Formats: sequence, C-alpha cells, structure tokens
Amino acid sequence: MEKFKITKENGRVIPCISEIPENCGRIVIMTHGMCSSKESDSVAFIMKYMPPRGIGVVAYDQPGHGEEEARQEELRVGNCLDSLAAVEEYVRDKYPAADICYFGSSYGGYILGLYLKLREHAGDKAFMRCSAVVFPQMVLGDVDRELDPHSLQELGEKGYVDVDLGIGEIARYTKGFLDDLRKYDLTGMYDESLPQGVKIRFAHGEKDPVVPVKAVKAFADRHGYPITVVADEGHTISDYPDSPAIVAEKAYELFTEE
Repeated sequence: MEKFKITKENGRVIPCISEIPENCGRIVIMTHGMCSSKESDSVAFIMKYMPPRGIGVVAYDQPGHGEEEARQEELRVGNCLDSLAAVEEYVRDKYPAADICYFGSSYGGYILGLYLKLREHAGDKAFMRCSAVVFPQMVLGDVDRELDPHSLQELGEKGYVDVDLGIGEIARYTKGFLDDLRKYDLTGMYDESLPQGVKIRFAHGEKDPVVPVKAVKAFADRHGYPITVVADEGHTISDYPDSPAIVAEKAYELFTEE
C-alpha cells in the first residue's frame, strides 16, 4: 500500500492511500462516509479484494475527517467535491491509460452523486454502498423549512450544532454546511435530470438504521438504477462474515461490465 498526499488549489492537503497492481486497466476512487476515513473497514476490504483481480484502488480523507491534514479543512459540500475532483485529476495524470470508476459509502455516496451531476468526470461507473442520497433530508427533514428555534439558538451560541445520525459518533455541523445541504438536494437534482452516460448501482442493508433503505430503494427504482438489498444487514453491511464480499462482488461486476 502506498501513502501519498495531494495539494488542492486552495492549498489544503488530501491524505491518500492506494493499492495499484501492475498494468491495471481500471482504478476505483473510494469516497468514505461521515465520521469515517480512508482507513475504514469498507476501504480496507475493497483494497484487498480488487487489486488481486486487476483493479487498483485509491482512497482519501474527506474535508473535516481523518487524523491528518484533511481534518483541518472545513466540512463544506463544495470542499468535498473539490477533493474528489483533485483525487481524480491525480489518478488521470499518473495513470492515463486506466479507466476510472467510483465507490461511494454513505455520505460519500451523496457527495459522489453530486459530483457525477455537477462536475466534469472521466469515470462512467459508480457503485453506492448504503448511499445517503437523502442526506439533506436526514439532517434537516424538510430542506425548504427553516431550522427549529433550538438549533438556531445553538448555532448562534456555539457556531455549530451537534447531530446524532446514529453512526456511533456525534457529527458537528456549521451553519454554512447546513446551508449547503439546502442548496445541494441530490434527490431534487436527479428528479430534474440524471447524469448522462454513467452506470450507477446500489447496495444497501435491509436493516440499515442510519440511511433508510426504503427511501434509497425508491430513489434507485425511480431512476432505473439497480439495487441489491442485503438481507438482515445494517449500515456497514458487515454484520455477517459473508456480507462484505457480496458488496465487493456486485461492485466488481459493475466495474468490469462492458
């Protein structure tokens, strides 16, 4: 495994890890979820699974996450999109002959969905694991409604609100980030028009307590995206020993599809 860092145009640094087999024709960029990092169990599993099958993997820390420089950059949707763009640019420059694919987990799936819609991208295959396509609704409820008085008071006093998303850690969001979520309503954007020329597939835990499977399945079905619902599984799809391989196999099928 190689460790390296990418400097963004704004001077911020993105810590990355990669496992790239020789002469690989495809490289997957992995975008982790909220309160996670490039060292997540999901990244570790995919990084072991894909390279022996000829697919390289690059993972990175999103702004406000990890234990390195990325934690110092403010968590804003635009900053997250910029990080993904910088990682893709790095991969394209270093491995110009390789096709690019994407793997987004939870909040990382939300960012990946926005990226495919709003930014230029070279990849045409994206796999979503327990993707929080409804992330703004998860945090705000109604994206068109003002924050409740208690949250507004907390923002005024502390500059942030603590949000329990049920992932085992409390997330801390600034007013700027909450405003971003109103602006970047992925479900509304996809209802208007879909990213063209991109194959997107979903895998979701049947009993995910964090991102509601019913809402994600409705999103996938509405837009014709295949979705695999893994029985009895939760948000990480790793409660049972065989489950991570189910996700990896579905992702591999997508990435190698002609």
